Amino acid sequence: MSDKNNINYIISARDLSVVRNGKTLLDRVNLGVREGSLTMLLGHNGAGKSVLLQTLHGVFGSVDGTITAPPAGRQKMVFQKPVLLRRTARRHFDFVCPGLAEADVDAWFSHANLSGQKDIMARRLSGGEQQKLALIGALASHPTLLFLDEPTSHLDYESTTAIERMITEAHKMGTTIIMTSHNRAQAERLAEDVLFIHKGKILETADSETFFAAPEHPAAKQFLNHL
Repeated sequence: MSDKNNINYIISARDLSVVRNGKTLLDRVNLGVREGSLTMLLGHNGAGKSVLLQTLHGVFGSVDGTITAPPAGRQKMVFQKPVLLRRTARRHFDFVCPGLAEADVDAWFSHANLSGQKDIMARRLSGGEQQKLALIGALASHPTLLFLDEPTSHLDYESTTAIERMITEAHKMGTTIIMTSHNRAQAERLAEDVLFIHKGKILETADSETFFAAPEHPAAKQFLNHL
C-alpha cells in the first residue's frame, strides 16, 4: 500500500476516471494492491466502491487511465447479488467451472455445505446458499485475483461465518482478494490493507491496524465513527 519499490503489486491503477451521463463516478484514482493481500475497500454508499471493483475487473466499459492487472482469465468476481443461471445448482456450477472431475465437484459442494442442494434450482436457494454457490464457482478455477462486492450483505450469521471461512482459506492459499464491506467487525477481522474511497476518490491507503486505530483523513475518521 505504500510507495516502497520492493512491494509487488498484483493490480494497480493510475489516473483512473469514470464519467457516466455527465457524472464523475471515479476521479483520477491511483492505487496498488499487494500481491497475496486481503484488501478491504471501504466507503459510504455511493462512494464508488462497486464501480471501482467492476472497473478494475474490466466489466465497466471504457474508462480513462490505466490498469495493470493479471489476465482476465485469472480474475473472478462475486457480486453482492449473485448472477445465477436458470438451472440446478450443480448444472450452474458445471457451466461456470467446466471439466472438473466428479470428485472435485463433490468436494467443492461439501466445502460450502451445499451437498444436499445440488439438484435444487440455483435461483431457489436461500440467499446464503446462493452466495456460497457463487463463491465456490469463482474459487474452483483457483483465480489469482478475486473481487468480492459485499459478499455477506443481508445474510444470517451462519452463512456469513461460512463465507468468511471460505474467504480466509482462499486467502491463505495465496489468492489476492479485494473486498467491500459495511461491517466494521468483519473488515477488522479480515483485512490486511485498506483502501478508503470517498466521492470517487481514494483518500487514504493504510494497513488495517493503522487505519482502524488512527485514520488520517477527516472523511475516513467520520466514516469510521458511523460504521
